[in-house]
Formats: sequence, C-alpha cells, structure tokens
Amino acid sequence: MTVATSDVEAIVFEVIEELLDTIDTDFEDELSSSALLVADVGFSSIDFVQMIVSIEEKLGAKIGFQDMLMSDGKYVEDLSVGQVVDFTVNRLNNPQLAVATPEAVATPEPAAATGPTITEQDVSVFTTLIKPRQAAGAPPAAGKNPRAVFVLSPPRSGSTLLRVMLAGNPALFAPPELHVLSYASMDERRADLDGERGDQLREGAVRSLMQTRDWSAEQARDLIESYEARGESTGEFYAQLQQGLGQRLLVDKTPTYAFSVDILRQAETFFDNPLYIHLVRHPCGMIRSYEESDLTRMMPLMMKSSAFSSSAVAEMIWLMSNRNIMQFSQQIPAERWCAVSYENIVNDPQGQMGRLCDFMDVDYHEDMIHPYSDNNARMTDGVDNSSKMSGDLKFHLHSQIDPAAATRWRQFCSEAMLGEPTLDLLSTIDTEVARIRV
Repeated sequence: MTVATSDVEAIVFEVIEELLDTIDTDFEDELSSSALLVADVGFSSIDFVQMIVSIEEKLGAKIGFQDMLMSDGKYVEDLSVGQVVDFTVNRLNNPQLAVATPEAVATPEPAAATGPTITEQDVSVFTTLIKPRQAAGAPPAAGKNPRAVFVLSPPRSGSTLLRVMLAGNPALFAPPELHVLSYASMDERRADLDGERGDQLREGAVRSLMQTRDWSAEQARDLIESYEARGESTGEFYAQLQQGLGQRLLVDKTPTYAFSVDILRQAETFFDNPLYIHLVRHPCGMIRSYEESDLTRMMPLMMKSSAFSSSAVAEMIWLMSNRNIMQFSQQIPAERWCAVSYENIVNDPQGQMGRLCDFMDVDYHEDMIHPYSDNNARMTDGVDNSSKMSGDLKFHLHSQIDPAAATRWRQFCSEAMLGEPTLDLLSTIDTEVARIRV
C-alpha cells in the first residue's frame, strides 16, 4: 500500500509544531513546506534528532534518516520541511532503502591539519573549567552493593551503541546514563542537574526504575524525589535500583564519570569488586563527533564556556578522561579490567561482544549484535518519548551497526591536528587496544 504524501506531511508538521513549543526560537510564521529548519525555524543539531525520533515514533517505522542528514560524508547544513516529508515518503514506500547493508567503504584520504595544536599548558587551563569533585559518598548501610559493571569513556566514544548492545543480553541490565556515581547524595545530584540542561540527564535513573519495577514515570520520579528530600546517599539509590534486577548485572555507562578519578574511585566504595570496561575511540573520531553534536550545552560538569575552540575542547576532554581512566586502572586488579575500542566493535561486533561476555562471565546472546531492535527492552525510548533518551540521541539516526563510522573522521580530521600530549597517550593506548587506527 502506497503511503500518501499528505498523510506524512501532516505528521511532520505536527512534530515540528510540538518541538516549537519546547525550544528557544524566534520563529513565529506559519509553518510551510519551504521553511528551512535551521535558517528559518531555528533548529539546532539536537532539535533535528528530536524531530526525526518523534517522526519515527509516530509512524511506528525505522526510516534511516542518517542518509538524509549526510551528503558526501558531511552533515548537511540545512533542510526544508518539504525535503523531510519527501525523504520520509520515499523511505516508507521503498522500505528496502532503510535497511540496506552498508557497503565496504575505502579509507578516505586524511584531511590536512589546521589551527594550533594543544599543549600541556592548555590542558592545565582547561581543567580549571571542570567543577571540583565534592566529598565522597558513604558506603551503603547494609555493606557494599552487589557487583556492577562500569563502562568508562569520554563522551562521543560510542558508549551509547555499546550500552544498547549490552542491553540485548538478558543477563545484563544496561540502562541509559544514570549520572549517579558523580555525587555523594541524591540531593546534591538534584541540585547539580536541576534546570534545562540537566533535566534530560536525570531521566536515565527514572527510566531504569520504570523498567525494573514496571512503574509509571510518575512513580519512578516520586521514589527519586523521596531520596532527594531525605538526602540519601547515591550508594543507597544504587542498592534500591539493584533490588529489582534479580541475578542481572547492572551496567552503568555515564561518560562524565571519567572527568574525575575521585568519581571513579567511588565505584570501589559502593560495589563489591566491580568490573570496568574501558571504551576507547580514536581522538579524531571523538573530536569530529563532539563538534557535530554541539555537546557543550549538555555538559553539567563544565563550570563555564571556554575560549578554546570546540575541537580543542573535545581533544582535551578525550585526553583528560582517558588519563583519569588509565590512572584509575592502576588501582584495579587486571581480572576486573577490560579495554575495548569503538573501531573494533563496529568492525567485529560479534567477536567483541563475545569477548566482553567472557570478561563479565555471562553467556553470549545473539541479540547483542542487533542493537536497533526492541526499543523498550533496551530503554532507547526515553521516559516520555524517544527524543528524551539520556545518552547519544544520534543513535536514533541509524538502523544498524555501520563499520564505516570507524574511519569517517578521516575526511575532516588528521592526526597532525593533535597535540603532543594527545599523541603520547594515544600511542600508549594503542598498545592496550589493538586496531584503534583502522
């Protein structure tokens, strides 16, 4: 049955008008097919993602909007409402286009380096922009919580993809970003994440309780608010969450934990012999992803904006986070530590998931390599809607694992743009995680 353009247009218009009620924009004209989403309507990159997630949600179909947003390996600068409608109609009437197997992509020629490289002095200045760590939380009253698994990485390292892959294993409970370990108490967490930028970061804990208790969002929020009102420790909240897991292992992936070694140490205080997965992505790939995502607006641990370029900020976050992770790893027995690269995951998903299952002592499950199925079970649907998922919203742009994502950055970046501190650490990590330079 052919889908009518008018039906799709009605849904797209409805989604955009709903978004206009929630975003800061000066657009007051009547919406039309010719309206440009950036130049006229005032969309940001995150607004684009929220729009397409909502469209897919209303249609009940995976469209594969990545192909609409990218042209010749670059993200388009703008799209009209009509282009979104036409693309959607075409995909609905030709569903094979949305699920086509990615073709092998030749490694593109590296881009030339531009701009100054960062120095250790730059890194020292940058670290002053990170909020200082508060006092450590107390161990749970009943003793340490059961073992949990922590995925440690800088932002934009592929941790959402890895999290959703792990969530496909019935022996694991891998919720959206919890943003819990960073704080000593739940009221401290509430104070730090209160407001427009932090609201979305608080939703992962809500979604987790909804999943484990079969609760409504209101019930989950009520419990969290009671913990906040009493100033309960974050360790006690973890205990509450784990009570609903049975024998499943909790997997907490929250990239900002790597902003402080003191945050990472708190995992040892709260849990019995926790396991750690160090997820590494090539710094150029992380930098490119960071710039595309306008991520600074979602960084609650950043005290203020900096005079550094976005690429320099991204590079220093990569460097600072991985330094902290590797320093922390020196305190952890080797049998509780596993390093894996994003590049290996997208090129060999089955092999890497099998390796991680062996590390966590759980059976491998085939669903792990099909991360774009069963949104509810994998908690990629958010609390109120998919566009409010805590984590990388760009996960929703794809319909399957894309090996080309490992090297796409080479069209725009070069290792020559990296500072000496970053290259030094990269060479060290390369000895721990093979093939990061695929």
